[in-house]
Amino acid sequence: MKRRIAGLLAAAITLGLMMTGCSNEQMQKEAGRYNMQSYQDGVLRAQSQGKGLNGRFLKQIRLAFAREQVNLTHERYSEDARGNISYQYLINSEPTQLITIHVFSSEYELLNRVPHWYGNNRVAETSTTLTEIYNKHNATLVYTSMGKNKGKYSEKVKVLFTRILDRLDFPQGSGFRGPQYK
Repeated sequence: MKRRIAGLLAAAITLGLMMTGCSNEQMQKEAGRYNMQSYQDGVLRAQSQGKGLNGRFLKQIRLAFAREQVNLTHERYSEDARGNISYQYLINSEPTQLITIHVFSSEYELLNRVPHWYGNNRVAETSTTLTEIYNKHNATLVYTSMGKNKGKYSEKVKVLFTRILDRLDFPQGSGFRGPQYK
């Protein structure tokens, strides 16, 4: 009887040791599901690929620029702890010509952040840099150009940004924090 119990105990310990690696990995996966880590990872992946809540908006911006023979390249993405999202592009792969799109978690965030980052003027110009800022609700579109080609795309960007912002729809009370393109 003692041999039988000892054998069962040894088998249980061996089986437990063999499964520890799997169960630890499984436990981490399960814990990720319950603490929303898997969801947040998926949302981050979708947003960084332009497939999240702002994907349609970003696609329409890229298409609008492409129709005017202005290609948006070298996309970069970032999100802060407050849920504000920024996308940045080079215009026609030129490092001195930038488009930045900020989608803030609220209009309040926009009103606090944009002046801090860019100043209080809609257009800011120095001898080497031109920055033009266009806002609507919780979205900000920024054109920055530098160097000898300062302002190279200014007129096209102004027309496109104005047209894009005029077509934005911000559903009220929907819980959706980003713009939708009509």
